Amino acid sequence: MKIAFLVLVIFTSGGTLKYEKIPFIISSLDPITCEERFEKAITYVENPNYTEGNNEVWVLIKYKDQNVIAHYCKDLKGNYVR
Repeated sequence: MKIAFLVLVIFTSGGTLKYEKIPFIISSLDPITCEERFEKAITYVENPNYTEGNNEVWVLIKYKDQNVIAHYCKDLKGNYVR
């Protein structure tokens, strides 16, 4: 069993990036991948501002009502985790 962190890169309303670290446990009894943990943490929301050709994305990825633009996972030693 080892501890890892899902790191979400969040685009703030002020135009800056914020990093949210969410701990999770990886065990041989209940193996979970970084992608599976990511899918449990976020929600997909239709972009109300989207119209065809306006260069906005159709679906937004949200974590606690914040826009997620990227993610990755690392262990306690700083190694990337799949």
